[in-house]
Amino acid sequence: MRIVLTGAAQTPGRDILRELVRQEVELTLLLDDESEPLPAEAAHARRVTFNGDTPGALAEALADATHVVHARALSEIGHAPSEYAAVNLHATTALLDACRHRDLEQFLFISTTEAYGARMPPWPVSESWTPQPIGAALQSRVEAERAARTYRRQTPLTIVRPAPVLSRGGGRLVTVLRHFIAHPRGGLVRGGDAPISILAAADLGRAVWALLNQGEEAIGNVFHVASTHTTWRELVVEACRLRGVEPRFWRAPAVLAQTLDVVGLADWALPAPAGVDSYVSFTSRPHLIDDSRVRVTVGYAPLFGARAALAQALDVYGGSASEC
Repeated sequence: MRIVLTGAAQTPGRDILRELVRQEVELTLLLDDESEPLPAEAAHARRVTFNGDTPGALAEALADATHVVHARALSEIGHAPSEYAAVNLHATTALLDACRHRDLEQFLFISTTEAYGARMPPWPVSESWTPQPIGAALQSRVEAERAARTYRRQTPLTIVRPAPVLSRGGGRLVTVLRHFIAHPRGGLVRGGDAPISILAAADLGRAVWALLNQGEEAIGNVFHVASTHTTWRELVVEACRLRGVEPRFWRAPAVLAQTLDVVGLADWALPAPAGVDSYVSFTSRPHLIDDSRVRVTVGYAPLFGARAALAQALDVYGGSASEC
C-alpha cells in the first residue's frame, strides 16, 4: 500500500498515523503547514504541504498513491462558519476532485458520530441514524460527508464514523475528563448516568487498518467504530482513580442544568472546560452506537476496555494493553 494521510497533526489523524507507521506502509502526509507538530512516529514519512494555493502539491502527493485516508477536520470552537466550511467541506471536495482522476483502490473518509447531535435514544443507533449536528463545525462535517457520497461512482469510497475518541492527543472527550480530574468535587449532570460509546485511539487505528485490508467488503459502506459502552460517571470516576484523585461529585439535576444552559448561566454551577462547546448537552445525553457492521464485515474486534482506553489517553502506566 502507498497511503496518503491527511490530518496527521491532530486527533484522530495522529492515532491513525501511529498504526500505519506500525504496519510499515509507504506513507505520505498531506499537511496544511509544514511547521505542523507531528508525532515522533512520523519522522520518516514523506511530507507534502497543500494550503489551497498550491494545486501541484495535491498531484505530487497523489502521484502513485493506492489509498487515501482523509482525517483532516476543523472542530475546535471559536472559528467562523466560513472557516469550518473551508477546511471541512471545500478542502474535502478539492481532494476528492483530485482523486477521481486517479486509479485509487480506496478513499477512506473519517467522519464522526458526534454529528448525530443531542437527540440520540438510550439504545445503540445504527449507521442509518439521521445526523442532527449542533454548531457550525459539525454541520460542515456532515455537509462534507454528504459531498463525499456524491463521488461514490467515481471514487472507491468508505466512510468511518468513530465514537468519541479517547486519545492522548486531546479531543473533546479527554478535555472533559481532564477537567473533572482537576475539579473532583464538580457536578455531574444527572449524576453522570448518561450512557456513551467510546473509542480507544489504538482501536481506531486498528479499525482503519482492517478496512484498508478488506477494501472489497468496505467500499461503498458506512461504518461505526467503538471500543466499549460505558457511562459518564464510570469514565469520570475511573479517570480520577487512575490519576490518584478522590472523586466526590454532586448530582446536578438535568432540568436545572439544561435550563441554566439555555439562559447562559450554566457556567455558574457547572463550569465548562475551556474549548468544549455544548458541554451540558454533551455530558447529559445518551451517545450509544451500534458497531456490529464493521465487526461482521471486516472482522474488527476492539482490544481496549474503558479502563485501558483511559490509561492510554491519560498516559497512565504507559497506557499498556495489559490494563484491558
